[in-house]
Amino acid sequence: MDRRGPALACLMLFVVLTGVAIAVGGARPASAQGAAPWLIQMLAYLCAVAGGAVLVSASDQRELRLGGLVLAAAVVMLLVDGLTMLSEEEGANIGAGLARVVCLLLIGGATVRVALDVAAARRAAPSAGS
Repeated sequence: MDRRGPALACLMLFVVLTGVAIAVGGARPASAQGAAPWLIQMLAYLCAVAGGAVLVSASDQRELRLGGLVLAAAVVMLLVDGLTMLSEEEGANIGAGLARVVCLLLIGGATVRVALDVAAARRAAPSAGS
């Protein structure tokens, strides 16, 4: 069974939910963020973990590596967000922000790779039956 389709759906949902969390957080003052951006981002992390787990459960070596990358990046982002929330300091932390951006880029790159693989498999499927 090809697991790339469900994994792609989860990863795309991660990308969309992360964008929504950023937009919701950016629309509010920093002192009055509330729980909405955090809850949306937690849902996004669940989607990333689900997508990574689906890829890790595949038998293909490349999918296994992509799934491990996605899982590791999601865990790092979750830890960075958790430590940032628990921090006593107010304001931005450049190191945490950089780690988050790097992890977002890694997950985005993995999403593009899975999307290209899904598209290639769909193009090849009709010619295989002919």
